[in-house]
Amino acid sequence: MKIQRIRRKGVTSVLAMLYLVLFSCLAVGFYGAVTTAVQVSSNETHGRRAMLSAESGMEFMRYTLGNVDIPHSTPPDQMWPTLCSQVKAQLDGTRNVNFVTLATPSGETMALPTITIDSSGSTFQATLIHSGTQVLVKIIGTGPDAAVSRTLQVAYAQAQRASAIFDYGVASKSSITMGGNAKITGVAGALARGSVLSTTTADHPLTMTGGPSISGDFSYTNGSGSNAFGSGTVAGYKATDSEFANHVHGGVTAPEFPAVDTSVFEAYVPGPTAPAGPQVITTSNPAGTSFTNIRIKANSNPKFNANTVIRGVVFIETPNTVTFNGGATIQGTIAVQNNPTGTPATNVIKFSGNITHKGVETLDPAVFGNLTKLTGSFLLAPTFDVIMTGNSNQVGGTIVSSQLDVSGSAGATVKGTVINLDDTGVNLTGTADIVIASTGTTNYPAGVVFGTHFAPLPDTYQEGQ
Repeated sequence: MKIQRIRRKGVTSVLAMLYLVLFSCLAVGFYGAVTTAVQVSSNETHGRRAMLSAESGMEFMRYTLGNVDIPHSTPPDQMWPTLCSQVKAQLDGTRNVNFVTLATPSGETMALPTITIDSSGSTFQATLIHSGTQVLVKIIGTGPDAAVSRTLQVAYAQAQRASAIFDYGVASKSSITMGGNAKITGVAGALARGSVLSTTTADHPLTMTGGPSISGDFSYTNGSGSNAFGSGTVAGYKATDSEFANHVHGGVTAPEFPAVDTSVFEAYVPGPTAPAGPQVITTSNPAGTSFTNIRIKANSNPKFNANTVIRGVVFIETPNTVTFNGGATIQGTIAVQNNPTGTPATNVIKFSGNITHKGVETLDPAVFGNLTKLTGSFLLAPTFDVIMTGNSNQVGGTIVSSQLDVSGSAGATVKGTVINLDDTGVNLTGTADIVIASTGTTNYPAGVVFGTHFAPLPDTYQEGQ
């Protein structure tokens, strides 16, 4: 019997349709996966761009707050208003804020206008929030998609502005005159510490006559100023030497000069209304040769006898002329009242002959207590002319004055920096010399203060606030 096969039509079409459906599903799946990946990538990109904007904004505010320079004398209740006014002054009319003038801030917050970072529309908006002695900086950043934002917050604290002034052995706002064989030099093995800075606007920042020398470099801020070097040397070179120009620098940027706050030392002497006595000098001829923590009243003009020994603080009211005769030993700090009156013409501190100075750290802490911790300063005397004559002097700390005159064979080995605060002159003549024995410091001498800026506290960093 013959079996007849029945041919079924359309099976191939069905199989083709099945494959078509399968591939269509795979295509839709691939499309969905790619679309999702693109969207996720886009979201991440917008998020990262927003975070980059926020971080850029925080760096911008770190720079801005770092440029704030609030005077040390500013009362605590005026720190916040002063900060706001200085931030406003930095930004007013700049491209960063589209050349507008900011509104005068009030209250405990200062909101800056939105700042555009790039052509894609990325922005950040900064808000400063007063929080006790700190300032909270809140930044909201956006990328090209304004709907996506990221927020950062960091607390900023008050800090003294760092100054490069201690990189110099002698730093003066005045012109400097050196005659004869006068020297400014670093100690053996550290001659570069004998560098000198003048920030005067006068035509001649440095005038050398005879054969004086500066062992380090000489720098001055008046780029158009001219100097007279004579037969003197700078860094061991004469003006005719080829290497000389490498050690003389004109048009440099002036470092911040300090203010002086002697209240920390005044706390250790009798009060301003204390009666005359061994610790309160009111006469030109103080009796005795041994003194401890003394206040010299204004217009007393005392002369301390040869071989006098003074321990602790010598606190001077103004105006005054104070003379230390030969062989005197000062174990402590000489400090002038805050906000002194007069000028170097009416205020003089004169060292005649051998003067030996030892820092407060050499005092007995059982007797002098925390005074022994106020280290680094020998003489804090704004508005005073400091005169050194006679033989060499040993100085165990920084000298701050408004005028300095060293003559004859006098000199000083200074374990610190010589800082002259006024444009009234530093003059070294004869065989006078200043030897800088400082090893450098990151801790400012006691009583020497700088303006305040605000620095970030890294451990306060927060996201998403």
